[in-house]
Amino acid sequence: MCGITGFFALAPDNSITQDELKNMTRAIRHRGPNDSGCLLIDKKTGRKALFRDSESTTALDRGEIGLGHRRLSILDLSERGQQPMGHAESGVWIVFNGEVYNYVELSKELESLGHRFETTTDTEVVLKAYVEWGGKCFAKFNGMWGLAIYDPRSDKLVLSRDRFGKKPLYYYDSGKYILFASEIKALFTHSKTPKEVNDKKLIDYAGRHYRYVDGDSESFFKDINQVPKGTTLTISSTGVRELNKYWEVAPGPLLTDEYSEQDLVHMFRELLEDAVKIRLRSDVPVGCMLSGGLDSTSITCLAAEHSADMHTFSGITGSGCYDESEYIEAVVQKTGSKQQYIYPAPGDLFSILNEMLEFHDEPVCTVSWYCTYVLTKEIGKANIPVILTGHGGDELLAGYWYHYHYHFKDMREKLGDDSSEHNAWLRNHKRNPEEYHLERKYVEELAADKSLELKKFSQYVGALSPRLRENSAKVMPESPFTGSLSRRLYLEMFSEAIPASLRAEDRNMMAFSIENRVPFLDYRLAEFCFRLGNSVKIKDGLGKWLLRESMKGILPEKVRTRKDKTGFNAPFDEWIRNENREQVEELMAANSYVNNEIYDHKKVKELYRKHLSGENHYMFFWQYINLNLWHNLFFS
Repeated sequence: MCGITGFFALAPDNSITQDELKNMTRAIRHRGPNDSGCLLIDKKTGRKALFRDSESTTALDRGEIGLGHRRLSILDLSERGQQPMGHAESGVWIVFNGEVYNYVELSKELESLGHRFETTTDTEVVLKAYVEWGGKCFAKFNGMWGLAIYDPRSDKLVLSRDRFGKKPLYYYDSGKYILFASEIKALFTHSKTPKEVNDKKLIDYAGRHYRYVDGDSESFFKDINQVPKGTTLTISSTGVRELNKYWEVAPGPLLTDEYSEQDLVHMFRELLEDAVKIRLRSDVPVGCMLSGGLDSTSITCLAAEHSADMHTFSGITGSGCYDESEYIEAVVQKTGSKQQYIYPAPGDLFSILNEMLEFHDEPVCTVSWYCTYVLTKEIGKANIPVILTGHGGDELLAGYWYHYHYHFKDMREKLGDDSSEHNAWLRNHKRNPEEYHLERKYVEELAADKSLELKKFSQYVGALSPRLRENSAKVMPESPFTGSLSRRLYLEMFSEAIPASLRAEDRNMMAFSIENRVPFLDYRLAEFCFRLGNSVKIKDGLGKWLLRESMKGILPEKVRTRKDKTGFNAPFDEWIRNENREQVEELMAANSYVNNEIYDHKKVKELYRKHLSGENHYMFFWQYINLNLWHNLFFS
């Protein structure tokens, strides 16, 4: 895991200086504290200069091509793994951020084709895979990456991002040159990069819901975009730009029509176990984030079967529903892991949020990522550079309570009746009856009017300033799936929850030079799960049936059979009524851009009054606070 930066000239007399490239690369030092490397190429003369971002060289002062890299050493810790890395015969150069977990298998295939390897890094495998197969190589990788390749044979820059967008890759296209980097802050070190607010993102974040913020390639800054996930962006020196989507999940014949339930349980377990196993490939210690829920517990228990020295880390943010230590301890006892608890505190909220935003560069999606940041900060002190997490299980296998309603809707359409599952669900779950009936009614009406989904999550558009309200129209993302549940899971996986989570998790982890690995987001698992019918996802009134069945004998039974679900969250609604009230009121009293340009100030004060009186508007004020601190950091 690392960080990359770079420059690619599109017009004559455009170049990047040695100092400009070093400044870009130094801006993301936290992503790779172990070493650095920079490359300049003068295409007119063919001269090259390789140097660290802490050094100066007289070999070349500027070039039409610039590549920068910060290294977090995970595989082959020697200097042989230094980047930028070149291929002598072809002249191709690469800077690579991420991990390709099947590099062992790919290296053997490439050796059979005549390639020889000088390192044991996955970077060299990626480089030679590109030389051998060109752009077709990316579909062969199982992993996460944001990479840049300069290919002098065609004088092209190739930018590629992994299937789910786990690793970031931002760029600014001036029309005369391309700047790219793993983080936005690196782009802003270049004096000609514009810094303007993207109103479209403000509307989605401030007026709607975090689920709509990361569904496309735009950022909170105008004209700063990301390479779309699962896509390669190829740019020629003549200015031709070509986007190629090399992977997407599409509907296919249902595996539930071809295989028995027990066969599917076995197939799923094999896939998940291998996804965990290959993500344990590392030359440094590996640990797990452990919440006590099904997903993180499954990853931890499977990892412990293949690792004798497992470290686990858990955050506890309060008592009652915020304390899962009972389930965490059951896992620790079963695996024998070295466990550490971390306790986020309300008094630290504003100082930690300011600290977070320096790494995130954009407003933070939800309070759960504040909690995760505090947890990750402590992991950073433990010298565990690789962490496995459980994200993605809910979106693959229908783990949220509202998913049941989409399943019931599908049952009524297919069978004419949902009473068997509906009654089982009522026995297993205690929900507020009014809340339950409202959700059921909403899902039923959604089939006839998809715009209801946008309305449901646009409750704060009315609190925006008139300028933003006028431009608040939005086109909803599409899903290739027609079933209610499959459509919902697809949108959460590729447009809503998972893209937002991956952005936040990458910044949180890399702030402390930690590589996060996500076994549930192995593309083989996604392809498998999106070809499953509802019946093995929700069964007998319980979600994630397939995971529960496949983990028999592996998980503690009290975790495997849990009927409740608690996200890693915090009592933020209480924090802003009590410990942080004075700071919130200071923000509301300020003559600020946020109060004057983003929100209708009177409506903000009215919402806070209602929140203090017992209504819960914590999501609105999480976003309000974030926008204030973010704008102060980048524009004041």
